[in-house]
Amino acid sequence: MRTINTSEIIDGKAIKYIDVFGVQDNIALKSSYEGKTYWIYDYYCMHAACHCDDVYLKFVEEDENSETTGRHFGVRKSFKNDEIVIEDRNLPEQKANEVAADALNYSPEVIELFKQRYAQMKLEGHNILAKESKKPIVNENVIGRNDPCTCGSGKKYKKCCGKLHR
Repeated sequence: MRTINTSEIIDGKAIKYIDVFGVQDNIALKSSYEGKTYWIYDYYCMHAACHCDDVYLKFVEEDENSETTGRHFGVRKSFKNDEIVIEDRNLPEQKANEVAADALNYSPEVIELFKQRYAQMKLEGHNILAKESKKPIVNENVIGRNDPCTCGSGKKYKKCCGKLHR
């Protein structure tokens, strides 16, 4: 798990579920197709005000030594409809479509899992932003009375420009 920056949430960056929550309930997402194993990483927008209703799934092929081969593709799946869009691929589009369709149509429970994770990510994004907004604002550029004046006169701030701000 890693620390999620508020800027990532505000910018609507897709964030990997396991980066936020780790592996939960020992669920490892993977699919097998034609003798190949594909690890599936699910990404979500965490901004609660955004109603994108999408999950981005990154499929990464595994070789016999349990190391990734670099063959991968991404799928954008909408919860509003059954549309699947293949993105960012380095294998043939037809093959990517077949692997994705097989993985996503294999079990209706997998789509429900993604919907639950989507809701978890939105709530956690809201919590992170709410926690950040409650932090006090600290102005780190405050000039102390006995600091050298910023105008470059060589005098103490209180004896120079600081007199103007009283």
